[in-house]
Amino acid sequence: MGKNVVTIDVQKTVYDAAVLMTENKKGCIIITKREAPVGIITERDIVRRFVYKSLLQRDVKVFEIMSKPLVTIDPDSPIREAARLMVKNAIRRLPVVKDNKLVGIVTSTDFAKHLSQKTITEGVLEAMARYPSVPPYS
Repeated sequence: MGKNVVTIDVQKTVYDAAVLMTENKKGCIIITKREAPVGIITERDIVRRFVYKSLLQRDVKVFEIMSKPLVTIDPDSPIREAARLMVKNAIRRLPVVKDNKLVGIVTSTDFAKHLSQKTITEGVLEAMARYPSVPPYS
């Protein structure tokens, strides 16, 4: 768990939240009212609920705001290498590229899904626990 959580008062603006998120390199901010947590704003919230509705500058080109250089990984790389690259570069999305062609993307959500799956050993132990012990054959 991360302990360096950025907060902002419920009366501050979305602009203030975006500035704090950028300055602190955070993907979310906890909203507080009298120091008690009451909500959360994520990058996705800002894009989907604020920017989409505002569209103040329709002529901004994607290359002006894109992250670069693009950090990628080969599809044959181990999952540990993907995790290492994501942590090292503080990214949550890692494009998978083979022969300079995009073939997929690994996200932090993919890791969470992977870690939540039972291993074969866990499945066998769970199945064994459902049956009472059988005495060995004599």
